[in-house]
Amino acid sequence: MFDYSSPALAAYVNISSPRAACTNGSKVAIINPEGVWEVEENGTKKLIPNSNHDARGCSAINNTTYVLAVPTGLVKIETNGTYKTIVTNAANSRTRVKFIDGLVIHQSMNTLSIYDQSLNFKAKNTYGVTEVMDFEYKNNYLYISGFQQQKRLGVPVQIAFLYRMGFDGARIFNLPNLPGDNQGKLWGYNSANLANDMADTRLNRLHIFGDKLYVLGSVYGGNSIFRWNGKNLVTGTLITTDKYTNAAQTRDETKVYTGVVDLTTFTVERGQLAFPRLPASSGLGDGNGNFPKTIYANGTNIFVGSSAAYAIPNRDSQLFLGRRIPAYRGDASFLVVPNNLNTRQAWVTPGNGEVLLFTDKFAVLKTGNINDLATNSGTTQVLPTNTYFVKF
Repeated sequence: MFDYSSPALAAYVNISSPRAACTNGSKVAIINPEGVWEVEENGTKKLIPNSNHDARGCSAINNTTYVLAVPTGLVKIETNGTYKTIVTNAANSRTRVKFIDGLVIHQSMNTLSIYDQSLNFKAKNTYGVTEVMDFEYKNNYLYISGFQQQKRLGVPVQIAFLYRMGFDGARIFNLPNLPGDNQGKLWGYNSANLANDMADTRLNRLHIFGDKLYVLGSVYGGNSIFRWNGKNLVTGTLITTDKYTNAAQTRDETKVYTGVVDLTTFTVERGQLAFPRLPASSGLGDGNGNFPKTIYANGTNIFVGSSAAYAIPNRDSQLFLGRRIPAYRGDASFLVVPNNLNTRQAWVTPGNGEVLLFTDKFAVLKTGNINDLATNSGTTQVLPTNTYFVKF
């Protein structure tokens, strides 16, 4: 089995204050206040000319073209610096973009817009929910995730949802919620029905590979709707393997939820929690926080990037590139599990940082102000936030 604590390359690439990253074949694009940097798999970098558009997200259209999500809309840019801008909305920083099956799909707040790859407009829809957090697309279906703030008996609760909507090339439309099948929605329950599932939940990130939709969620507490199959509150789907996936002896700390949705039946096949635990001389040790950042899948394994509190399994005895993990300051967490969720391939950290990207080939971290990742040598020092690039 590949050892994720011994990547082919892990180094600072001196790109300060990174915001987001996306892959483009054998390259990674990294956004910072200067613009868009392309980083080759050997760590060499170049700044794309005219790419400083205050971008917050990116997606590759082809080897030489990117589309950028900016506060006021979209920018399509070539690596030679040629670009096209479209303004679609009032400025806001909560924006994402993906290029999928020849379509540019753009999120601005709770509005999703679809364009062709020349940025010709095709369709738009706004969702009356508390927050849309991510989206995916396949075979004329648009998948949208987020959460809705509700109340039950006066008690506030956040309820995660996953909507499946149709797209016919000109409009986005609702699908019927068929009795017993629930074709257009998973989770998203009415709060009056929750009873013993009142922990706050969100669906933060989505990723499609093959006929599966991989979902990354947040659970703020113990019993939650993620225990079930998304259609009822009876059919359990959680897989528990050890104390880091079993919610016993935990409270309201944030936990990561990873779920696998079959796109043919639009059913939650299985799911799993993941969270660190405080050391204990006896018992399980109290649960601690794990904050979801990214999800990716390659058909064999699921790759989850998160920010983990102290401590992931065997944290203080781990090595990264043969060096001891630095003293805890908040961990960038790389969790790898197989599709069946029955085992754990790896759960490692290089030390302090925020995961911006984690796949089977690359990881990109935004480091903290303390320069103390496992590849460092010498005295710990305070530096501006930087970009830590990993090639597996």
